[in-house]
Amino acid sequence: MVISASNRHVGIMGGSFNPVHYGHLRVASDVKRRLALDSMQIMPAAQSPLKAQHSVSAEHRLAMLDLALTEFPDLELDMREIDRDGPSYTIDSLKALRDEVGSEVTIYFVIGDDLLPTLNHWSRWQTLTDYAHLIVVKRPGQFIDIPSEVIAWWHGRERPLAELSSVQYGRVSRLESSLVDISSSEIRELLKSGEREIEMIPYPVMEYIKTHKLYEFSSHIEALL
Repeated sequence: MVISASNRHVGIMGGSFNPVHYGHLRVASDVKRRLALDSMQIMPAAQSPLKAQHSVSAEHRLAMLDLALTEFPDLELDMREIDRDGPSYTIDSLKALRDEVGSEVTIYFVIGDDLLPTLNHWSRWQTLTDYAHLIVVKRPGQFIDIPSEVIAWWHGRERPLAELSSVQYGRVSRLESSLVDISSSEIRELLKSGEREIEMIPYPVMEYIKTHKLYEFSSHIEALL
């Protein structure tokens, strides 16, 4: 059945995915199911402007995502940041996506709540909701306080999740989803220590890491994800 543009709902989740693990994949799949989205896109960054140079190239991270998504066929890859030169600014990606799908499609941009304390460091962060709804998923652990300017911005836009489908962008909301108590930074440390059997990494991704000897000398200065 063809879905008219006015009834389409798409989700997008960005990140370094360095490496991709079940925390990313299960949350994205759960968000798609909970919001009844027509599509859920995984958007790997070529280079985050807020991180040091990634310890693994974009090509390797993309290859691992390709392998991981064989286990999650309900998810799709969005290549726009890999294909674009320069730092990967989320706001540019959301604007490009909005230009592609038009004004009648509802877009949900998904982040973990661990990113809220640094949201005000993102480029043009106040305009994220000019193109999409912002969906914040709870992550395990304790994080630093959220800046007052982010709190004020949030409160001016927050709506119950059920109300977001009535407009195409402009709102923020929280969503309780499947929690996986591990981060990519913790996985990198395990891999750096020589661990090669990590259950939070899909099997074909783990085999790829072994074959290409990735993360054996990961930089200790790489920012947390």
